[in-house]
Amino acid sequence: MNINHHEVINEKRAKANPGIGLATIITFSRLIIVPFLIFTILNEYYIISAALVLLAILSDWLDGIIARKSNNVTKHGELLDPAVDKIFTISVLVAFVEKAYISTYLVFLIVAREMLVTWMRSVLVNKRVVVPASYLGKVKTTIQLIAILLLSLKQIFLGNIALILSIIVAYISAYDYLKIFIKERGWSL
Repeated sequence: MNINHHEVINEKRAKANPGIGLATIITFSRLIIVPFLIFTILNEYYIISAALVLLAILSDWLDGIIARKSNNVTKHGELLDPAVDKIFTISVLVAFVEKAYISTYLVFLIVAREMLVTWMRSVLVNKRVVVPASYLGKVKTTIQLIAILLLSLKQIFLGNIALILSIIVAYISAYDYLKIFIKERGWSL
């Protein structure tokens, strides 16, 4: 019997990791929604835009529940979900900039905060300090999604108010991350 070394390794991997779970597929579905959502925003299909935003929000909520209930919470999922959330949010906000619904400066403030918090959390993970998403970070995300929903319905004034509020909450929560970063001496690797 001739057994290939790679087949043995792949068989061990398959037993250790049953493959991509339903939660991960749902997370990836948000990426698939993004180009369609951008198209509907740019072409002013407001009801379809809102439906796609609601579908994305539902998928974000559902993937976490499914992962926890099926006991299939993975490191990949924990890293993939916030990355997909950022891609979704930033892509859609750029479409709103193109429509002149929001200012480029608001998107800059959001992207700058997201990248700095991601950097601080990554540095701390390398120091073996895991910093979970904060309560305020979740509040920020909720308000941001409400802003995106309002903007997708061309409720520009209310959408901008919600987006500005989400930015205020975002920077307050970023300050919480910064305090942990300083306490853990994140600058010294």
